[in-house]
Amino acid sequence: MLIHAKRLENFTMRATDGELGLLEDFYVDTHTLMLRYFVGNTRTWFFGGKVLLSPDAFTDIDVEDLSIAIDATKKQIKDSPKPEEQAPIHRDYEKRLNDHYGWPTYWNVPAVPVSTTYGTNQTTGAPLIPPVYIPRGERNPDETLEAAKTGADEKQLDEQNQVHLFSLNELIGSKVHAKGGEVGKIIDFIIHKADDWHVRYIVIDTGGFLKREPVVVTMDSLKEVTWFDNSVILDVPTEKIESAPEHYIDDPLSTDYEELIYQHYEQTPYWKRS
Repeated sequence: MLIHAKRLENFTMRATDGELGLLEDFYVDTHTLMLRYFVGNTRTWFFGGKVLLSPDAFTDIDVEDLSIAIDATKKQIKDSPKPEEQAPIHRDYEKRLNDHYGWPTYWNVPAVPVSTTYGTNQTTGAPLIPPVYIPRGERNPDETLEAAKTGADEKQLDEQNQVHLFSLNELIGSKVHAKGGEVGKIIDFIIHKADDWHVRYIVIDTGGFLKREPVVVTMDSLKEVTWFDNSVILDVPTEKIESAPEHYIDDPLSTDYEELIYQHYEQTPYWKRS
C-alpha cells in the first residue's frame, strides 16, 4: 500500500478501547528511510499532547474509515513517556518508551540502506543529517557511571546515544535543488506500507509560469538535507524532474506508474533489489 503522508495525518488513531486523536507527524530513520515513529496528537482526549508510537504498535489500517488501529489501551498511551517539546529524540527516551510498551529495539539491528549508493556522494549507511548528540547534563547517571567503570570514553558514550531520525513535516515546504538549480518545493511524501513502513517518494511542486500537476522523485535521489536554509539536494538533473510524469494527488499510485517513474530517473526499482 502506498499512501500520502498528508492523507495519513487525517487518520484517527484507535486504541483497543476507543479513539484517542489524530496522526500529526512521522519520524524517519536517516539510514534506511524506514518510518520509526508515528507522532500522535492526543490533546483532545487527555492532557499530555504529543505521543510517539512505533509501527510495531499498529495492527490495521482502514483507508475507507480513515483510521489506524493500535495494539495498546488509552491508559497505556496516556501513561507512556512523552517526548520533550522542541527537544531532539534521544536513545535514553527510546529505551524508556520501548520498555513501557514492550516493543523490539530497532537500533540493535544492523542498518541496511535503501540502496547501495544512497545518493552519489553518500557512503553506504551514511545519514542524511548529522547525528543528535545528548548534552552531558541529560545523560542517564547510571549509564554514565557504568561507562566510567568500563573505561568507556566520552566519544564512545556519544556514539551509543546517537539517534538518526528526522521529521517529515519539517521538510514540507523545503526548497528542492537538483543538478542545475532550484526546481520547486516539497509538498508531500509517499509512504509504503508492506512488511515495514518506508518513505518511497518525494512529491514536488515545480511551480513555474505553466501550472503543472506535482511530480514525484524517488527517495533514492535524495542526496542531502541542509537544515540551515530549509533545502534538500537531489542527485538528479533538473530537466529530469521538470519532465517527469505528472502526479495527480487524488489518484493512487499504480505499479505501472511506479515502473514509469523508475524508468524515467533510470534507477533500479526497490522491488527488484536484493
